[in-house]
Amino acid sequence: MKHRGNAVRALVPAVCAALFLCGARPARAQKALSDYVQGNLKDLSVSVDVVSKDDAELEKIGKGYVDAYRLGKQEIWAKEPGRMRFQGKQGVFVIRYVTNGLRKLTEVPSLHIHKVEDISKEPGKGDSISDLGIITQSWVDSVESRWLRTETRDGKALQVFEIWNKEDPRARRTFWIDPTTRTVVEHISHYRARNKPGFRKRLVYSDPKQVGGIWMPTKVSMYNTDNKLAGVLHYDGIKVNTGVADSLFNF
Repeated sequence: MKHRGNAVRALVPAVCAALFLCGARPARAQKALSDYVQGNLKDLSVSVDVVSKDDAELEKIGKGYVDAYRLGKQEIWAKEPGRMRFQGKQGVFVIRYVTNGLRKLTEVPSLHIHKVEDISKEPGKGDSISDLGIITQSWVDSVESRWLRTETRDGKALQVFEIWNKEDPRARRTFWIDPTTRTVVEHISHYRARNKPGFRKRLVYSDPKQVGGIWMPTKVSMYNTDNKLAGVLHYDGIKVNTGVADSLFNF
């Protein structure tokens, strides 16, 4: 038995060497989306400036984007968990979108539009904190995710995830996240039909800054399905954890 044990031990290095020569590789360490949340974020407010826009390219994404980019003064408020308010104004024309959990309001007072939707079957229709290029634990808990790979860009090792809602799994998105700042670098929204080539829109986030202990991109470039630059936004006047009123999200 002693000789047999020695023989088995002698085989171990040979087996390992054979596996190496055959191209065997150690299993990749899986990453978790929750590792990249902005854990201290309770609420924020931000002013939005339109840096540039191309109406023809925006219209390929949707007419609503053309209208939104025409608005001169834009503001966004967010509050955990799952509440977002966008409001834009151009003269007397005001448009606002409010997402509160699984309900969404679209309101244009001058046109007598006041539409409330139940988005429980298509949660992706709502606005979320991820649209600003940051993620929180409550948002992570509301979606399904799958780590795809580590991808190096400009010397940075980005973590790439596929994201979807279990209620609407056909609406898939891909996120590239910078682990250093825990901010989204790129966000691609895919077409719901898997056999349709390309993507619906692509958001590229840049110039992250730290405010109140929270990292947030301050520039967002939007590309359409033809990968043409459609518009660029700049975030300014960022305020974090100031106690944004709950009433802003009531409807």
